[in-house]
Amino acid sequence: MLRISRSAASPSLATLLVEGRVVAEWVPVLERECWLALQENGHVQLDLSAVTFVDGRGLAALRRLGANALEIINCPEFIGELLRTP
Repeated sequence: MLRISRSAASPSLATLLVEGRVVAEWVPVLERECWLALQENGHVQLDLSAVTFVDGRGLAALRRLGANALEIINCPEFIGELLRTP
């Protein structure tokens, strides 16, 4: 299960709190929410503090999102290591 909550600190900044598992079946939902937030706010922070698991497709999506004007924050150590590994 994946849950995404949006909060806007300002008109130009939104934070998406991601909770649960970032796995293949939820990747399209995550990407859609990120792109919508980017269109509406311009700058988006993706808070991964409540993510418990990431599979290969989820990891690829996070890498793509992190490379496209989206800031990943509060990343658990195990996910940070996966994102840094080529």
